[in-house]
Amino acid sequence: MKIAHLVSHVSLNGVATSTKILIDEQLKAGHELMLVHPRNSWIGRQSFAGPLKMLESSFKTTPADLRATGYPIRDWGRTLVHAHGSSANKFLMIFTLADGAPAVMTAHSRQFQLPWRFAHAVVGLSRQTASYYTKRLLVSKSRMHVVPNMFDAAALAPISAQHRAAAREKLGIRQDALLLGSTGGISPRKNQVDAIRVLKRLVASGLDAELLLIGGLSSGEVMPGWREALGDPAVAGRVHLPGRRNDAAELAAAMDVFLLTSAAEEAPIAPLEAMALGVPAIATDVGNMADLLPRERIFAVGDVEGMARAAGRLASDEASRLQAGTFDRLTVTEKLSPQKILPQIEAIYRAALGRARDRGWKHFKNPADRYIPDAGE
Repeated sequence: MKIAHLVSHVSLNGVATSTKILIDEQLKAGHELMLVHPRNSWIGRQSFAGPLKMLESSFKTTPADLRATGYPIRDWGRTLVHAHGSSANKFLMIFTLADGAPAVMTAHSRQFQLPWRFAHAVVGLSRQTASYYTKRLLVSKSRMHVVPNMFDAAALAPISAQHRAAAREKLGIRQDALLLGSTGGISPRKNQVDAIRVLKRLVASGLDAELLLIGGLSSGEVMPGWREALGDPAVAGRVHLPGRRNDAAELAAAMDVFLLTSAAEEAPIAPLEAMALGVPAIATDVGNMADLLPRERIFAVGDVEGMARAAGRLASDEASRLQAGTFDRLTVTEKLSPQKILPQIEAIYRAALGRARDRGWKHFKNPADRYIPDAGE
């Protein structure tokens, strides 16, 4: 297939990372790919597993911008177009109406927007994601496909004592501390204030624990209770905030336990990186985490006490912690491997192609007649 991926996210995040993995695996499988991305985007600066056509786009839907991006995609001879990100979805909605392109959109987040109705297939990254869109009648059940993000655990070696020590030295974190950690932009959705509350409970129980939160911090009030929790004397000097880092996966090797305290997720990548390293994870019941972790390490959003107890059990028994880390790496390897997920994505593409043909596009009998409207039309 000739697949054009539209990725409208500029920075390094789960959307960009998961799409990068998908593109690499599709290149290895022999597909021809085009990557359409914003100027100065993280994904546009990456090296890939094979050659692909690159195209910068504003993803604006003015006639001039539609022509600047749409004509190259059309003339390249795309089989279908796969969008990632709300701006990419909006662009693809207009493009598929004008060009007739089979359109696939991945729901990396939950947004009540019109473009979902125009996709021939939507990839819901978890059952929670799919339920959100189908219950709100944005996507019919026949066009919604539940497939999690793939992840190549083999690309990350299990951490050794040397790797952990090097990561802690790089961050300036004591080697003998029990280190909880998380990765992601510090925000109400990620809800890292609960990670600080977990830390406080562990310290109160007598554990010499610290917390590493890798991710950008906004300048205003990040989330209710954040500044109070961060300023609590009980955790003074124990919370590390290195900010946004491009080496976040490498630095996750410093952690003893990964904490996902998010209020909402679809199929987060950061815990998979930690699990692939052999760092055991504890998570709220969001996205597809309940499909990956044992029940005793899944908690309701806001259950700080439960997460603290689980972290305490792992902290008190190094053998159990190592066993849990080995289990998590094996789970990611078996359930999310490219060999398992890629055929499911290709089946979604075939379904989208069939639905696009079913719609007919009678006013575009000749493919050469398909156009992007000129200004004023």
